[in-house]
Amino acid sequence: MDQSRVMEIWNPVLGKSGSGYLIGDDVVLTAHHVVDGVRMRGSVEVRQLDPAGRTDWTAAELVWLPEAAASEVSPDADGALLRITGPDWQPPVAPPVRFGRTVGRSRMPCLGLGFPDAVTRPDHARDTMPIRGHVDPLHGMKSRMTTVHVDVGIVPSRSGWRGSSGTGLLCGPHLIAVVTTEKSLAPGVLEAVPVSVLAELPGFEQTLRAHGVHFVTEDIGEASPEADDEPDYAPIAIPPPSSRHRLKKLLVPAAGGTMTVLALLALSPPASGVTWPIGSTLSGVLAGWGIDRLRGPRSAGAGREAAVRRLREAVRGEVERRRWQLLGNDSKAINVTFVTVPQGGRDADRAWPRGDFDGIARYLDELRPKRLVITGGPGSGKTLLAYELVHRVLARKHYDGPVPVPAGLSEWDTSATFADWFSALWGQEYLGGSESTARDLLASGRIMPVLDGLDEMDPTDSGRPRAVAALAQLNRFAGPLVLTCRSDEYAELSRADQRLLDCATVRIEEVHPVDGRRFLDERTRNRARLAEFEDDLFATGTATRAVLSSPWMLTLASLASQTEAGTAKLRSFIGAPASGGREQEELHAALLEELVPSLCEPDPADRRRPYQAQAVTQWLRLLTASLRGGHAAPADGSGAVIPSRDLAIHTLWPVAGPRSARYAAAAITIALWLPALLSLAVCLHHNHALPLPGAVLLALLTPAPLLSAWNARARYVQPRRILFGRLRSRRGWSRIVLGATLGGVLMLPLTPLFGPGFALAAGAGFAAVFGLGLALSVRADIDRRHLVAVSTPSALGVTVAAGFLAGGLGDFIGLTAGCGAGAIGLAVGVPAGLRAARRNNGGDPDPDPPGVPTPLSPLRNDAMAGVVSGAVVVALTLYGTLSVEWLRVPWPLAVITALACGVAAGPGFVAVTTRQYLGLISATRGKLPWRLAAFLRWCHERGLLRSAGTVYQVRHDELLEWLRR
Repeated sequence: MDQSRVMEIWNPVLGKSGSGYLIGDDVVLTAHHVVDGVRMRGSVEVRQLDPAGRTDWTAAELVWLPEAAASEVSPDADGALLRITGPDWQPPVAPPVRFGRTVGRSRMPCLGLGFPDAVTRPDHARDTMPIRGHVDPLHGMKSRMTTVHVDVGIVPSRSGWRGSSGTGLLCGPHLIAVVTTEKSLAPGVLEAVPVSVLAELPGFEQTLRAHGVHFVTEDIGEASPEADDEPDYAPIAIPPPSSRHRLKKLLVPAAGGTMTVLALLALSPPASGVTWPIGSTLSGVLAGWGIDRLRGPRSAGAGREAAVRRLREAVRGEVERRRWQLLGNDSKAINVTFVTVPQGGRDADRAWPRGDFDGIARYLDELRPKRLVITGGPGSGKTLLAYELVHRVLARKHYDGPVPVPAGLSEWDTSATFADWFSALWGQEYLGGSESTARDLLASGRIMPVLDGLDEMDPTDSGRPRAVAALAQLNRFAGPLVLTCRSDEYAELSRADQRLLDCATVRIEEVHPVDGRRFLDERTRNRARLAEFEDDLFATGTATRAVLSSPWMLTLASLASQTEAGTAKLRSFIGAPASGGREQEELHAALLEELVPSLCEPDPADRRRPYQAQAVTQWLRLLTASLRGGHAAPADGSGAVIPSRDLAIHTLWPVAGPRSARYAAAAITIALWLPALLSLAVCLHHNHALPLPGAVLLALLTPAPLLSAWNARARYVQPRRILFGRLRSRRGWSRIVLGATLGGVLMLPLTPLFGPGFALAAGAGFAAVFGLGLALSVRADIDRRHLVAVSTPSALGVTVAAGFLAGGLGDFIGLTAGCGAGAIGLAVGVPAGLRAARRNNGGDPDPDPPGVPTPLSPLRNDAMAGVVSGAVVVALTLYGTLSVEWLRVPWPLAVITALACGVAAGPGFVAVTTRQYLGLISATRGKLPWRLAAFLRWCHERGLLRSAGTVYQVRHDELLEWLRR
């Protein structure tokens, strides 16, 4: 109980005192008969409990009585509301009051503090006496009154309880009733009127909201309603480690690896060739990796419970980051209320009729089963409420229930089962790729999926086939679950009998003025700036109240109020009527105009150079200009499209026009190949291999840059990625076996033509490149028959041509030809296999989460695939230029040639998405920032963009429309 809220009341009409409880900044709840004889708006006096006796009486007025609100009121509804009007009144600094309603069958301990006659002092001043006892929900069910059994402490006679009328009665943190009188059943039995009964009377709830009291009753049931709601420790948002810190962390592993390499090189035996340096280098890398692993933090334990602990901490950190972004780089959320919407069957039991953000975790605790659908209009705060649920559940001191794990539904390919998709998703994101552990935790009921964006799975007016398929699978999933969807879309699905079963459905309401005012007060840095017109913002019938009923617009208003210019714009709309839509549209536009400048304010903790608001707006408008109508540019020849709100890093080329970025990418490809071709020509000239056979060797390489340039100018490219985790899977090994089998098949015609050495080298090179490339980087859904049918003749043609033209130069030509044949086999065979799969309703990209946790991961993965491929080619070229007799050159030239060939094969051949990204940057010629990826990341951090799988999306539809205008 908060003692600062206990109030003593003086009735000047009767000359008597009573008790009350402060439920708002200036609203006092008491019993009706305490203020008998006082008329509405009549004066009384109140004073706050202060053990040191430093408080004085102050003026108050009567603002609500039952008989003033209705003609037929039960005589037991003995309640009244007072409003403190004294000019010197200072409300206590305390959290808002929470209201409760007792349910169930178990009695609950309760506590109250009043000023009864029994403790009247000689100077006629009343002291305090606690009411310690319990309430029994089974007692007085017909009258709906609360019976209090005082069973702890002093129990005075019946007359001694006078003066305690109006005492607020609390069960844990919840105010449940107001004491009215003592019953004649037995000593110490008091009667109280529940606040839930008073809430049903006309005018009670309206009066509370009019005077700034957030009123939502929560069902409380068992012995300890004071649940584990308090956080174990307050989460602290800290910036990521600096580059210097990360460098210092890598110094020890790097030093250990370097010492290992030097020591092995010193022990090099005579005539070891190039094998000993390569082995020494790999040993140093392995030693550095091992040192880094040994210095890393150890797990608290093994097994399922240790995995749950790791998961809980990982999810909590990620949710804190995302919640901060959703709240506009702040931690204060609007305490928006929601109502339960019965669906007419298969609803969850024990759902409260109403709830709010502060009580969302307790609301879910009561549900049987724990399955919830959150609905609301655009900008109502559905995603924020879902993250608020995760935040409050994981912030509890002692929580051993299922761990809530958030995920975006828009990235779910419903052809995969829910368990497969979800296990892969959060296993990769939170458990280091351990899908088996993720599946075990999901199957054991220790995970509660929190799925956001059912309405975003399908474009508008599409019949919502993916959403229907998702609901069908989710209804087969029997575990706890939370789902979000827009109200209209979910109602449309429900009318077609497509909805989530055995769940509670809630709808988020508009922001009440009391919650809006409190939110602005909590967020503002200068309350004096808003104080003079804050109440006018929420005046009835005004445009400001209509617009600020949306959490999204209210958040924008809080950001605008941080500056004098933004505050002046808000002030200019004071008093504008809501009858015409023009004022509301202008206010929307004004708030959106202030969004970007407020987010561009320099952050002292951020060492990056701040962006200018005008430049940010211009860049975002250019990026969203290509998202016309309902769809963006076509994805490929199959007719697939990119949703209009999606900003994928690998599909931004339409920003520069229909051709500019694509052809710039093709030019960049040729530029990346030229150094390799020139350096190889120098090597051949050094060995007197020009014009023949060197010209023939260079001619054999020309199809590779031409094919790579052709791919770079494609309308839609799939980002490359290398997933080493696939080597542990059955699919990965089956593809390696396929590559080895095809390599063995290629050896058969090559052996009689060019000898066993050339055939073995070519087959091994093809098997390694084709098998590992297919296993590590090619999507799962592909037609193998067409892949093999196209890849095998292409590979055979390349190796046979290489053998006839340059096979006499040795087996190194066979190895090089085999590797090139494997790469070209993948380059021509994979598209053919995907086209064939699409004809059978397949060929879709792999589910994004494995290896793609953020929208920038496709670019990073593509670049990493290029680096890995380039490193392999660098090693192969370095071996050839140092060891093969007809290609041997001095080591400086060998290193330059190897690096040039690595750039050509990696960024110039494999990393096609990276080249398109560079093509976009060069084609826009300064119209976009040179570090576009860093700019998009900044927009995401600031809340202008949100992430949905592999794409960014503009934070809100209204912001998108404003940018387009």
